[in-house]
Amino acid sequence: MKIKKSIITKLWLYMTVLAIVTLMFSGLVLSSVFEDFYFNLRKNEMINEGQQLVSLILRGVNPAELLDISKFINAHAVLIDREGLIQASSNIIKFQGMAIGAKELAEVLKGNTVVHKGHIPHFNAPMLTVALPIKTEVGVVGGLILYSPMSTIENSIWQIRRLILLAAAITVMISTALSFLLSRTVSKPLIQMKKVAEKMARGEFDNKVCVDTDDEIGTLAKTMNYLSDALKENINALNQEKRQLQNVLLSMTDGVVTFDEEGQVIMANPQALDIMSDAADNDSSQFDILKPFIEQIKDSGEYIKQEIKIKGKTISVRMTPLFDDNKRLWGILAVLQDVTRERKLEDLRREFVGDVSHELRTPLTYLQGYTEALLDGMEQNQEERNKYLNIILEETLRLRRLVDELLDLSNMEAGHLDIKKNNVSIKYIVEKISKKVRPICQNKNIELVVHIQEEIPLIVADEDRIEQVLINLVDNAIRYSPGGSKVIIKARPSEDGVIVSVKDSGPGIPQEELPFIWERFYKVDKSRERKKSGTGLGLAIVKKIIELHSGRVWAQNCEEGGTEFSFYLPYKV
Repeated sequence: MKIKKSIITKLWLYMTVLAIVTLMFSGLVLSSVFEDFYFNLRKNEMINEGQQLVSLILRGVNPAELLDISKFINAHAVLIDREGLIQASSNIIKFQGMAIGAKELAEVLKGNTVVHKGHIPHFNAPMLTVALPIKTEVGVVGGLILYSPMSTIENSIWQIRRLILLAAAITVMISTALSFLLSRTVSKPLIQMKKVAEKMARGEFDNKVCVDTDDEIGTLAKTMNYLSDALKENINALNQEKRQLQNVLLSMTDGVVTFDEEGQVIMANPQALDIMSDAADNDSSQFDILKPFIEQIKDSGEYIKQEIKIKGKTISVRMTPLFDDNKRLWGILAVLQDVTRERKLEDLRREFVGDVSHELRTPLTYLQGYTEALLDGMEQNQEERNKYLNIILEETLRLRRLVDELLDLSNMEAGHLDIKKNNVSIKYIVEKISKKVRPICQNKNIELVVHIQEEIPLIVADEDRIEQVLINLVDNAIRYSPGGSKVIIKARPSEDGVIVSVKDSGPGIPQEELPFIWERFYKVDKSRERKKSGTGLGLAIVKKIIELHSGRVWAQNCEEGGTEFSFYLPYKV
């Protein structure tokens, strides 16, 4: 705290200066009052004494004797006639001629008493002069002039002035000390309020001002304490709302970004940074791609909704302007959503409709054609009739499998699939499936390789559903593996469970497609060739069955070619 700016110093200086000025003014007034008092007192004394001398002179007393008596009244006496000439005087006064000026003489002759204060050259000193008329029955016959030195009055006045100065000095010292103490007393709570206010500015609201007085300072202290409590409560409420908003933003799956009126980013949650991570390069920010939309909002002031594509991702952008109370644009709010998965699923659903339509149309065409042929008697013999009937049966079974897959998936999603769990052996299931599919592999010139590690414990699972999983995986592997290649089935124990994998020798799956192969209706092969096409439900059913057993599924491309599909099942659920 600087001394020049200290309120204690200011109060002390103000009060000291005020005391000094007041005392100086009071001293001057008192000095003037006492000077006038002593002057009037001496004047009245001289007039009374002069009147007594005049009375004695009028009674016939020798003037020379009376004038000598004047020395006892501390004054010099001069008796003049009507012409102003000296008739008699004190022994001290030896000058002759006129003892008074013409103007004063005229006043005395009129019967007035004349009082004069000033320097008298004959005495070479300031004197108080009193001239009294001497009146008889015939009128004013002369006058009596008394001269009294001013030094006596001035000495008394100087004594009083010294006393006043001494009293003033003592008063100044006392008032200085008292003003200093008073300024400290007054400023102490103010300084305390300043410290509390500084702590409040730093966010510390637990300090309070302790003032016991009921004056304005006490009221200010109570107001400061109330302000501290109110600010603490409001800031806590704001912090709580801020934390709630942060939690909401962090828990959202959508990205949220706010821009100022210049298009600069004010806030962006982690989801927004993650969604737009692929849009950044060395020369620009990841949100620069949104600048055209920002300019559009600044021009139109209307809500917009667009979709942009960034390196294979589809981002839904919804932006709305933010206005203040004066309808002035102060910011822009953008909500970003990665809809790549949704758009992919929409495409898959559309493809599924086409695929299912194709899968249904083909067997129905065969059924209709061969049934009509049988009804028309177009078969030549029993062998050809049996051939037609076998085709009808195969297409009927194909339709049955398609309907069963749809029903299974629907029941799984609705939670109505009946899972009957028992202790089963993965080794037994793998060997059973390999025996079923080995003739199919031989027909396609595909080598089926089975690797089963010994001592795989039993697991708790539904044997039929696990067999369905393996059949779907092996069937896919055989379908996409060319002739002369291998399909490998592996089973090995893992921590708290078992891992089973099926590897094909096909062309593999594009890396960007791997996250979607377990979705419903998804097919990597978009062609309509019957030898490879399917409904796109097999892997979705595999995933659902494994998840119902508290397991997990995954797929990866192999360096040597082909894709390996794996699933994990715990020993106990």
